[in-house]
Amino acid sequence: MRDALELDEWGGTGPVLHLAHANGFPPGTYRKLIESLKTRYRVFTLRSRCLVPGEDPLTLGSWTDLADELAHTLRARGLENVVGVGHSVGGVATLLASVKSPGLFRAVVALDPVLVTGKRLWMLRAAALLGMRKRIPLASGARRRREAWGSREEVAASYGKKSLFQRFDPESFQDYLAHGLVDAPGGGVRLTIPAAWEARIFETIPVNVWSSLRKVTVPTLVMRGGDTDTLTPEALERVRRTVPGVCTEELPGTTHLFPLEQPEACGQRILAFLDAVDARPR
Repeated sequence: MRDALELDEWGGTGPVLHLAHANGFPPGTYRKLIESLKTRYRVFTLRSRCLVPGEDPLTLGSWTDLADELAHTLRARGLENVVGVGHSVGGVATLLASVKSPGLFRAVVALDPVLVTGKRLWMLRAAALLGMRKRIPLASGARRRREAWGSREEVAASYGKKSLFQRFDPESFQDYLAHGLVDAPGGGVRLTIPAAWEARIFETIPVNVWSSLRKVTVPTLVMRGGDTDTLTPEALERVRRTVPGVCTEELPGTTHLFPLEQPEACGQRILAFLDAVDARPR
């Protein structure tokens, strides 16, 4: 096991809550969601290795590595009874960490986790068997992604027209411009999470995760965006059949990025679920 990574504390009081970010969206992008969660929880985020300068993307073998690093870092910091909240890849990593490290988490909330089923799952499995994961459209698209611009204003003008950002909460869009980009040494700005890292995350989408999810033992909420094409209705139904005692919800009018589109509504749903967990007889 590698050394523990860094945790950033966002403040708040009460039980510990960790928020695991999505691919391409650093923790600071979630500031508005974090603010809502801080009203009742002490919030931490992991500075995952895609955010560590000089880290080689090829050192990531699978999303199980991400789960191991999360659990290892939380334990190294002396944290326990953690509420684990994760978006996209962060949701899958948190679910896997709860299975691999019994007792570390008291509840898990997975926001539009990347859980693939049906034809897409078979295509991913075939790509893995044939050694063609680099050709997965998400991965090849990420490798072609532009990484540098002259200014944040240039990025705002460009990204503001993209469908990916059309439903973003305005403050969350500004948070993305602030945290999803860093000043480049030669001037201008570049992506905080390099395109090579984004591609590697996509290349290692797990194809055998469902058997692990049968072993989840903590209270769990899985939420999907009403219009997402990531966690499909069929996949959510499989979640209901697979994860013991799981609660599931949808947030209408949102996409895969709903924690950044409706951060306050997302936060309210999370807090309501956690209140219900706390009200259960022990």
